[in-house]
Amino acid sequence: MRIMAEEAVQQPAQAPIDIEKPLSELEKLISEKINLAKKLGIMGDLEPIQGYSDTDEYRRIGEIDKRLWELVK
Repeated sequence: MRIMAEEAVQQPAQAPIDIEKPLSELEKLISEKINLAKKLGIMGDLEPIQGYSDTDEYRRIGEIDKRLWELVK
């Protein structure tokens, strides 16, 4: 275990990456997704509303998921 810790210390630091703009969009999308999921009752201990999968909010969650995937891949 000690060898692994020493190797980790010896690894060069990575150059900082400017992710400010994508991070801002990422945070907004995550917040919107959480709000929509809570509204539909599909997050946490909530009871899903009937027919939630046919709503515009649920379709928007799908769009958000696609964009989030683009941002993090």
